[in-house]
Amino acid sequence: MRVSSSMIYGNGTAGIQNRQSDLFKIQNQLSSGRRILTPEDDPIASNEILKLEQSKGVNETFLDNQSNALAQLSYLDSTLGSVTDALIRISELAAQAANPGYTNDQRESIAVELRGRLESLVGLANTKDGTGLYLFAGFKSETQPFSVAGSATPVPPATEFSHSNSYVSYSGDSGRRVLQVTASQEIPVSENGLDVFMQVRDTAGNPLPRSLFDSVQNLINNLSPTATYSATVQAQAQSDIRVGLNHVLNVRGAVGARQNTLETLTVAAKDYDLDFSARLSDLRDLDYAEAISRFSSQQMQLEAAQVSFKKITQLSLFSIL
Repeated sequence: MRVSSSMIYGNGTAGIQNRQSDLFKIQNQLSSGRRILTPEDDPIASNEILKLEQSKGVNETFLDNQSNALAQLSYLDSTLGSVTDALIRISELAAQAANPGYTNDQRESIAVELRGRLESLVGLANTKDGTGLYLFAGFKSETQPFSVAGSATPVPPATEFSHSNSYVSYSGDSGRRVLQVTASQEIPVSENGLDVFMQVRDTAGNPLPRSLFDSVQNLINNLSPTATYSATVQAQAQSDIRVGLNHVLNVRGAVGARQNTLETLTVAAKDYDLDFSARLSDLRDLDYAEAISRFSSQQMQLEAAQVSFKKITQLSLFSIL
């Protein structure tokens, strides 16, 4: 084979350029900390990295939803806790008013505090969350769900719940907002006022014929000095309020169960996130010790190629004549 000067120059130049390219690649790996810079560096690992990044992104979305859901449920639980405290105090006042030794003036004094408690209860039922949406309006979260409509008739004879002649009217619906917290699970993050305040259910699951507000208003009406005090009405109102308190406690318990579920899901999702990150690190991150060794080797090869190219290009018959 005839070795020409152009071949020597071409091969020498190509060798130097290849060594420079290899050195440049290692420099980029060292500066970025990544073993794979382009898919051609490792096609199989690149494909797995893409799938892992997609799975990690989906998991992070669920983690965000779980955190958001937990925050909303915590606020809902806190509000229901305030409702519970108000009902406990109302129940205590009802028990005091039932004392047969109390005078009309004493009962009227209790009725004054009960009016304030009822007003506070309506306010809690109209609570907004941090985004300005009503907690107990169902899907109509931008509409105030409760408003004082009129006077409730003490112990209405109806055997089934009806909105007619209700002291507080409800403008929301029966919906509950939900968030997708896993690929196959949704969690309700709100409660509607219909289930919490309007359709109060006893331990057997049967709805009372009046709302929680009406039960309190019936008690107030019975203690009013303009009405004739009735022990029968008083006993019925007290029973209704106890049922209402237990009903709200059950709702709050269901909210707490959802919080526990979310905490369990969050722990699992964080574990998945760590697994994804560890696997991605194994596939993508650079082994610095190995890379520095290769860098030194490639640098030495480049210097050798440059020196050998210089010496070969200086060869000439004229230099030995």
